Amino acid sequence: MNYQWMSQAAACPIVEFHDVRTEKFRSARYLARYETALAGPLIAAGVVDLGQFTAQGHPERVVQVRGFASMLARRRALTAFHAGEDWAAHRAEAADLVREHSVMLMRAIRPESGIRPIRAGDPVVALISELKFPEQIGNYHLWLRLLLRKAGRDPVAAFATLEAVNVNDVPAVPVVRHRSQHIALLAGGGGIPDLPAELRGCCVSGPKR
Repeated sequence: MNYQWMSQAAACPIVEFHDVRTEKFRSARYLARYETALAGPLIAAGVVDLGQFTAQGHPERVVQVRGFASMLARRRALTAFHAGEDWAAHRAEAADLVREHSVMLMRAIRPESGIRPIRAGDPVVALISELKFPEQIGNYHLWLRLLLRKAGRDPVAAFATLEAVNVNDVPAVPVVRHRSQHIALLAGGGGIPDLPAELRGCCVSGPKR
């Protein structure tokens, strides 16, 4: 196996992971609001909807994955969207729906051809690891993938923190900063092997589901 950042020519090399914690019993309303009022304008602005999920055992948690052709495309798309009336209306309503909302800005590592939208209803496990140092990302990714492959759980996609978040150029979308994170997406079903000491030693925390 080798490790390198995905080519900018691949589909959606830039990815946002939105981790939304809604108020109690409000996740269905939040998702309905997104589907009816936001999904269309976001896509029209140039955002690729890669999937949205509810977390098993955590009905108030919604994870949304959005892709972009480049950092420039991200800036143009989100600037246009946040200048529109759809965002203004959603922001007012979201105050009653959302308790917490964080965004991880990532760069895709695999698949080499670029991540594609995940079909609605397909179960997915996201393993999120926070590493001690950004230079550990490459080795951590390779060894984690080898461990998962041996267990028959080769990730369908993997992402790592984009260091450019230190100069995030879309102020309307604050992102998690100064944290080196790795995300592996696995097709749902089956167990997850325990990490050996060498991999655990790389982590501040994780991998968490």
